[in-house]
Amino acid sequence: MAGSARRMSAGKRIRETLRIAHLWIGVGLCIPFVVLGISGSYLVYHDTFDALLGGEESVTASQGAMRAPDAIAAAGQAAAPEGFQAVMLAMPSRAGEPATVRVAPVGSSFRDPAAVQILVDPVTLAILGEERGGMGGLTRIMHDLHGHFMVRGEGRTIVGWVGVAMLALGISGLVIWWPKAGRWKEALWVRRGAHGYRLHHDLHGAFGFWSLIVFVVVSFTGVYIVFPQTIQSAARWVAGEEAVEQAPPPGASGEGPVLPLPEVIGRAMAAAPDAELAMAMLSFGPGRPSQARFRVPGYAEGAPALTVAIEPVSGAVLEVSDPRQASAAETFAAWQRPLHQGLGWGPVWKALVFVSGFLPLLFAITGITMWLLRRKAQAAARRLRARGRKATA
Repeated sequence: MAGSARRMSAGKRIRETLRIAHLWIGVGLCIPFVVLGISGSYLVYHDTFDALLGGEESVTASQGAMRAPDAIAAAGQAAAPEGFQAVMLAMPSRAGEPATVRVAPVGSSFRDPAAVQILVDPVTLAILGEERGGMGGLTRIMHDLHGHFMVRGEGRTIVGWVGVAMLALGISGLVIWWPKAGRWKEALWVRRGAHGYRLHHDLHGAFGFWSLIVFVVVSFTGVYIVFPQTIQSAARWVAGEEAVEQAPPPGASGEGPVLPLPEVIGRAMAAAPDAELAMAMLSFGPGRPSQARFRVPGYAEGAPALTVAIEPVSGAVLEVSDPRQASAAETFAAWQRPLHQGLGWGPVWKALVFVSGFLPLLFAITGITMWLLRRKAQAAARRLRARGRKATA
């Protein structure tokens, strides 16, 4: 009995320590949590928001068999302004959508604001329109907030540690919330007629439980994106794989004019004959290869792509990275970014990731309100005890 009482006491102490840590991490970092969450939700559907805010009209392509990707890229190049070259091709993911050929001034950086997106009908090769510039202003702000809190240099690392704190909140919250035997039903829902402290307590706990898996996955994948090498090493250890030294990405070595995009596409497609081209782009910096990404048969949209790296000048195939031949640790690594962006598991997962971005705001409101109401109740209790002591004095 004494040992059982000691264990119960130790358990209570652990829960109380976790509760205090959970409270002060949540209060102290609530603003960074909310900023990361809201900006992340926006980025899940940033293409849609860009179109709505920019007042763009949807463009529909013809139905039928699509032309070869290199022919589509050549059509975009032919429609480019003088002095521009095709630097990227994005193929449609479904019938009725246009292909996009990005053209930019020769010799400019990949993100040059003068770049133009030329919309090409993949069936007829007709030019359907064009869009100037890159991402919208609000989308660029959201990218900067979500990626590095608009702090160059150490901002990305700060984002990573805020993600670690989010994971700590999720795990500690589960331990604190864990109901006693016989009280599971009321712990899983918001009780009818709840108000004040009870309402915020139930909202905090119920939403925390039902959203925990999505919240933890999104938080963990965000941490991975910032600290990939550390987590890859841990993943290899768990999978029982030998540690390998991270090889530098294949790059350009030749000197001379860069191969045009249609030719890069042709060489990449020859290296991946059983996959469907999703995107191809020229080298976007010194020492960088030209690349093509392919949809692997049977994989959902947004899943890890088969990637072909092409030497920009000679056109030699430098590397073919096929997710179907990846090790367990490599597969784990390849899925982190798609899962974080709401890709690879269909529209339901994408919607869940979007909604999860609003959870930090909900938890901040309910958690801080509970803290303030508890402090108010404790202050009232202290005043009542003080009046009681005066009355008996």
